[in-house]
Amino acid sequence: MDKALLRQFISELNKLEGKEYLLATIAYKTAPTRSGIKPSSLISFSAKHKNLYHLWEKHKEEIGNYLNLDFYELKKTEDWLLILFYDYDMLEKTTTSKTNRIFLKKMGYHSEDTLSRRLAFLKERFRLMCPHEIGVFLGIPIEDVCGFIKHKGTNFLMCKYWKVYHNLEEAKTLFEDYDKAKANVIYAMLNAAS
Repeated sequence: MDKALLRQFISELNKLEGKEYLLATIAYKTAPTRSGIKPSSLISFSAKHKNLYHLWEKHKEEIGNYLNLDFYELKKTEDWLLILFYDYDMLEKTTTSKTNRIFLKKMGYHSEDTLSRRLAFLKERFRLMCPHEIGVFLGIPIEDVCGFIKHKGTNFLMCKYWKVYHNLEEAKTLFEDYDKAKANVIYAMLNAAS
């Protein structure tokens, strides 16, 4: 993504307050999911940064409806939240594909579980650590999830939205699609601000 465009976006974003700041932040970070090219996006909210934690608690239903995304709270502390924003149909399809289903079964998931039960189990696993299978839920190719586990996060071919171990050209194309979706959000926001 063009760094000058990103700087301009951040400058405009920082002029916003409250619910508008929260909405713009979520819209930007979930753009690939809302564009239908990624099953879900993971976002953390802190009470320390613009009080996003409390803003989210206050406006979550309204924002979820506005963005037309489902969301699921994976982890919560006194001043920090981790939320998975997702497209239900796409996440269901992703987590039940044959290779992903086999991988998730190895991680303790039951293949006959509903999406809500898979999310509940993922949340349970987040209590102790950031589980590797989050990559499956985020739409990361299973080869790269397994490559990350095998190489313990080292020896990757490229790192951008995730660490790539296989199919570098395919990953680059997908990263470009993610960037385009985010750029569309930036352009819309900058046009609205002018």
